[in-house]
Amino acid sequence: MFKTILAATDGSDHADKAVGLASDLAAKYDAKLILLHVLLSGDRADQLRHWAEIENIVPARSGSIATALAEIPMAKAPAPGDGTEFLAQRASEQVGEHLTKACARLAREKGAKTVETVVAEGDPAKCILETAKKEGADLIVLGSRGLGDLKGLLLGSVSHKVSHLADCTCITVR
Repeated sequence: MFKTILAATDGSDHADKAVGLASDLAAKYDAKLILLHVLLSGDRADQLRHWAEIENIVPARSGSIATALAEIPMAKAPAPGDGTEFLAQRASEQVGEHLTKACARLAREKGAKTVETVVAEGDPAKCILETAKKEGADLIVLGSRGLGDLKGLLLGSVSHKVSHLADCTCITVR
């Protein structure tokens, strides 16, 4: 039924459930699973670290986001304008790579055979739609609520935008 499944993840509980469902479906239908993380542009490494602590993703041996940040030298980004904003960007990239690799391990444990990871930068809804189109996805699975802010509630969530604009079937997980 499904040949290519795209699951978007931002590390939230809803996204974790979406990755789990997408992994189960990929295993059942022997579909290619693409795991996508869109970088939290503009977020500083200390905010990411704070989020990891709030989400209780702290144990170093579990391969957590906190671990990924701790492995980055000088991960705490300085104030904007002092010429070293790349540190925050690099921290965000490391978190994205770490997160997608952890999701790929989970997907393989659930029986998904072909798993690819993608880390993109830009507007999350646009990146999800573009990746789905580029990869020929016939299913997009994503969480109903992610790590978005109040602006997301007022302007519409990523899942809402994707489900209305996608050319393929979408499943939104709660």
